[in-house]
Amino acid sequence: MGMVAPEQRIASAFFVLFGKYGDVSRYAQERGVCRQWVYREAASLRNALATARQEINTLREQLRQALELRTEAEARLAKSVVVDAQKQEELACVGQARGVTLRDCQGLLQVLAPEQTLSVAELGRRTQAAGKKAGKLLAVLDEFARQKVREAAADEIYVKDPVLMVVEPESLCWLSGHLSDTVSGEAWAKEFDLLPNLEQVMRDGGTGLEKGVALANEQRQKDGKNVLTDQGDHFHALRHGGVGLNKAQRQARKALAQAEAAQKELDECTRQGQSRTGVATRASYAWQKAEEAFDTWQERERLWQKTKQALQLFTPDGELNTRQQAEAVLAETLPQLPDSDFAKTKRHVQKPEMLNYLDRVQEKLAALPFAAEVKQAAIRQEGLRRRPEALRAETPKAAALRGVMLMCAVVLSKAGDEGVQTAAAVKDIFRRAYRASSLVECINSVLRMHQAGHRRMTQELLDLKRLYWNCHTFGAGRRRKTTPYERLGVPWPPGLQWWDVLKLTPEQLRDKLSTAKQAA
Repeated sequence: MGMVAPEQRIASAFFVLFGKYGDVSRYAQERGVCRQWVYREAASLRNALATARQEINTLREQLRQALELRTEAEARLAKSVVVDAQKQEELACVGQARGVTLRDCQGLLQVLAPEQTLSVAELGRRTQAAGKKAGKLLAVLDEFARQKVREAAADEIYVKDPVLMVVEPESLCWLSGHLSDTVSGEAWAKEFDLLPNLEQVMRDGGTGLEKGVALANEQRQKDGKNVLTDQGDHFHALRHGGVGLNKAQRQARKALAQAEAAQKELDECTRQGQSRTGVATRASYAWQKAEEAFDTWQERERLWQKTKQALQLFTPDGELNTRQQAEAVLAETLPQLPDSDFAKTKRHVQKPEMLNYLDRVQEKLAALPFAAEVKQAAIRQEGLRRRPEALRAETPKAAALRGVMLMCAVVLSKAGDEGVQTAAAVKDIFRRAYRASSLVECINSVLRMHQAGHRRMTQELLDLKRLYWNCHTFGAGRRRKTTPYERLGVPWPPGLQWWDVLKLTPEQLRDKLSTAKQAA
């Protein structure tokens, strides 16, 4: 049946399906076959068409499934990452920059590419090479970054050898971090000399840092330049005061526990009808001691809070603080705090450099080219805004301060554009009124993460960490979606990532930064 010509089968099917009465018989006679033969040819064609149609539907379904698989594969390919040697090197460098050990990096890579993972030694060689290159690139970046620094926080951290750390507080840009043989004043003076436009240094009470600022100022005076504002660190100075306050708190609680125990003994004697003479005396004396201890704790708490407020930029009433006001409050409160518990804090707080930031704020405000009454309104408004607790109370004083706040807003509003500019300038000055070097601890924590899993720190690794930190994008806070270099004002090409920087030569990086500077 399959050997019959297709045209004959089609003709047979035509006459069977669409022919008139007698057409099948005439067609069979013309071909010389029987009528049953014509019917069998028509049925054969119909079965062949049904089979072909089924095959077509099957092929269409297979094609649809193949296209879906292709689309899914293309989508997965667009999201996939080829974990080749270069990508493993990038992951190891990021891990080292963030404090992850090389062995942990290799363990993560083995999850992604178990048959192609580089050895720990090879990852170490690659990260070391990247660190050496980072040092050369940082020399170029420092040319653009260090000239923009006005304030800096300095500190040292020990990773077997000391590391001299300098950070710009507004941008959290890591300006310096290298191993040093010493933390002497000469070493710190060299670090400050690298920052030509530096105006203020926030530091702790270390003798090396103190001497370094003094040596830098001596050299600046010889060169006819403005000296650095030496700002003492409030964070470390005030931290020790909490120890004395906690001691008074523990003594008060201990006295209270003793008084309660004595009272319990007295109540037991009363219940059993025993003599209360000696027990009552002991209970009365215990309660007297507890009251005295709580009064001492409360008084020291009041004096300590007043001492801390004297060091702040604004007084509790929202007025701008001055050195004279702060010194008057400290002269009142510090003598009343016992030396046995607050001696170290009192020594630090009484140093002149602890209030230098207040003088600098006054100088900056005086230099603003705006009308005096407009500046005063902006200062008062910002001070009250930063002390909202002074406005919330339902007292005549709080009501008067709310009226002052309203009048300041009226003055600034009537000043028009000058009022807007004055308020913005005043806010910027107050925001940059740094009084603690604790911001550098944020960067020190980057090194401490590394110390937890490594025994030694090399200069190459420090450079790798510094380059990564300054190029990474903040994910939260007011700095989010920006990098330290961008916040500092370094001309940065759009979309340039830290791994892209590592692929450049120092000359190529300098050209890119220069081009971005011209475009800006």
